[in-house]
Formats: sequence, structure tokens, C-alpha cells
Amino acid sequence: MWRCHQKYGDFVRYAPNRLNVNTTTGLKNIYSQGKNFAKSKNYSAMVHQALNTLTVRDKKDHGRRRRVISQGLSDSTLRNFEPAMLEIINRFCDRLLETVEEENGKMNSNLGNIVSTGQTWKSPRNMAEWCNYLAFDIMASLIFSGRYNMLERETYRYVVKIIELSNIRVSSILQAPILKIFRLDKVLFPQAIAARNLFIRFVGKLLRDTQKNDRSGRKDLFAIITEAKDPETGLGFNQEEIIAESTTLAVAGADTVATAMAAIFFYLSRNPDAYARASVEVRSTFENLDEIKGGSKLSSCRYLRACIDEAMRMSPSVGQSLSREVPSGGAVVDGEFIPAGCDVGVPIYSIQHKEEYFPDPFNYNPDRWLAVKDSITQQVIDQNTAFNPFSTGPRSCIGKGVALVEMMLTMAVVLYRLDFKLASGDRAAGRPGAEYGRHRSDEFQLRDHVTAAKEGPLLRFRVAPS
Repeated sequence: MWRCHQKYGDFVRYAPNRLNVNTTTGLKNIYSQGKNFAKSKNYSAMVHQALNTLTVRDKKDHGRRRRVISQGLSDSTLRNFEPAMLEIINRFCDRLLETVEEENGKMNSNLGNIVSTGQTWKSPRNMAEWCNYLAFDIMASLIFSGRYNMLERETYRYVVKIIELSNIRVSSILQAPILKIFRLDKVLFPQAIAARNLFIRFVGKLLRDTQKNDRSGRKDLFAIITEAKDPETGLGFNQEEIIAESTTLAVAGADTVATAMAAIFFYLSRNPDAYARASVEVRSTFENLDEIKGGSKLSSCRYLRACIDEAMRMSPSVGQSLSREVPSGGAVVDGEFIPAGCDVGVPIYSIQHKEEYFPDPFNYNPDRWLAVKDSITQQVIDQNTAFNPFSTGPRSCIGKGVALVEMMLTMAVVLYRLDFKLASGDRAAGRPGAEYGRHRSDEFQLRDHVTAAKEGPLLRFRVAPS
């Protein structure tokens, strides 16, 4: 990105016509319902064969698509899917308890006795990888009734790696569309393009498998949106739209949730007081594992939810500005007139670390989310407004509800079944003396590749005492 070194208070201008705003008023002015800002033209960099809800610019078409997809993400759909989700989450816990020998199929009888007691800490696990496997298995099941079993098998684990590699090119073009002139991106990012092509081949297999998957127990999202109609227009999706929306939800949903969960593990493993409080809350709320499911008991785990929210504030899965184009005639953003055609946005990472809204912003503090409702202050209002890890307004993440259920259930099951601790050799944090922004030893280090690329944390697990 070319940066024009001019700052105007909470405004930072990027040459030639891009502006970032770092205020809650800016958030409301740009993203709220009824505003005439359009999605930036730069999002065309993310279009391969067909538009989807993430990239479509036309407001009416976007509204139609969301109304159709929302039928596949309804509360009833999630309730029907919950047993399958919990089965995958428990498989995740089982894998975290395996030793390297077991995972490689080399377990001997003595090792088996050790594992069965659950008294020893198991082999270190890179949680960036394992959260990727978990999230992809869940999304493949929810959307396609697919079983790719990344948690158990290496066969399809390459998919999460090629998605991340492909995103390097897309994120660069998103910030500097000029790279597409004379196809410079093909010269600069040959590995990313090869990864994209490999992913396209996987999508072809995924769609072929979808036609054969067993749906006798429940309807998956693919089946629902194949039949669903927009209640306002009566229009449904054509085949091209079904494919585009389904694959986008699978990729974006798995990638972002995996990053959020890796961040939760990072911050809990480095904040023993928060980890202890969350564990005690979960283990005192549920009498047995079977009780852990959506409902009032899970919702009552307010400190666990605060730990999740604070991790997403500190290390959002998408940290950049989601740019919008100023409409014809210009617009006023936070009291400043912005000419038509400019791109404006609020960087999620930046506003979620603004000290005016979040005192001591680089300190992991779940208690900041536990304000009593009958004594809400302006500070709490501003904090809640500035917190937007799923974006905000009519183009906010359509899968927010699924993501929150997935994270709450996963962390509740993990904290009930397992203990975990930081392993030696972990490199997920910043390092004192490193470049600014990479120097914080208590911050999960992410890299902006549209969604965030991550490494670690490296953790060890054992069976929790009964």
C-alpha cells in the first residue's frame, strides 16, 4: 500500500484516494444501515469466477443473497447441526490427547496404558494448525455434509495451507490493484496462483462429493439454499450462485473462526488467572459432558464469553479496513466532507486498540466486558460500538451466529475435558526488540492476508482431573 504521510487527527490518508478513520462516529457514518456507501471496487480482486455475498457491490443483489443464505443459517438449522458439531469438537479433544506415536499409528502397549490414565502431558500441538483442521471439518459438515476428517488424516490438510498461500496474492491486489496491470501479479506471486489453481481443483472434488453425501439425518446449508427463495423478490439462487456462496462460506467461515480460536488459546495459555476463572466457570456450570450444548447454561458462562470477545478484540481475524466507496455527491464522515469516489473505512485492529475506547488496550482483560447492564457508562457504550470483529451494519459477517456458537461450544468442551499449558519452543508471541508492532511479548502475532495468517500457539494437553 502506498501511504501518503499526512494525518488529520483520527484520519489517515492513503494515496491517491483512500482514507482510514479511527472513530466510532466513522464506523456509524460509513457502515450503518441506510448509508449509500458501496463496497470498494478493489474487492473485484477477490472475484474468480462468480460474485458472492462478500464481493457483490450492488445493494439490492447483496440484500437478496443475504436473505436467501440466512435461511440456511437459522436458529433451527444450527440446533439440528449442533450434535454433529459437538461430535467433531470431541474428536478435536481426542486428537489433542494423542501422542506423536499414536498419531503415527505406532502406539505400543505400555504407551497405551500411560495414555489411558491421562496423567501425562501430551505432545506439543501447533494450535494454528489444529484449529484450522477443526474449523474446516465443522464447516464442511455444516455446509456440505462432507467428511474430510482433517482432524484424523493428512489427506486434505494441504487445503488450509493453499488457501493461506493464495490469500497472499489476493491481499496484495486488494491494497494495490495496479498489480493486475500487465498481469504483474502473475510474475510476483507464482506460488499463490499455483495454490489458487490447486484449491479450485479441490472445490471441484468437493462439489462432486456433495452430490453423493448422506443428508438423511438433516439438511445442510447447500441443500437449504438450493431450495430457498428470497421472501421479498421470490428469487432463489442459480447453480453458479449456489456454488460461489457455499464455497466462500466454507473457506471464509473456517479460516476466520480458526484464527479466533487460536487467539483464545494463546491468551488463556498466557494469562493464568483468566484461564483458571474460565475453567472453574465451565466445570461448575456443567455436571457432565453431555450437558454442554446451546442454551441457558452455556449462555450463563459470561466470563468464558468475555474471554472470547477479548481475544477477538486483541487479535481480530480480519484486522484491516473494509473499504467503502463514497457515493455521488460526497459524504460527511465524522464531521469531515469526503469527495465522491474516495474509499473510506475503519481498520478493525486499529479501532479495537484505541485507548479512548479500550483503556490499556494491549492488555488482555476479559473483565472489561462484564459491565453491569444497569450501570452502563459512556465508556461501555463506546467500547461496545468500537468492538466489531465481524464488521458492522448490513454487510457484517452473515455467519456471526454460527461462529459464536462454535467458539463457545469448543472452548466449553475443551475446558471441561482438558488442561493445557504453553509448550517450549512457542513462537506465537512478539519478541522484545523486534520491529514496532512485533515487539509485544504478550500479543498473538498475525499477518494480514485478507484474513489473518497465524502460527501457534504451541500447547500441551492432558485429561482434566475429574
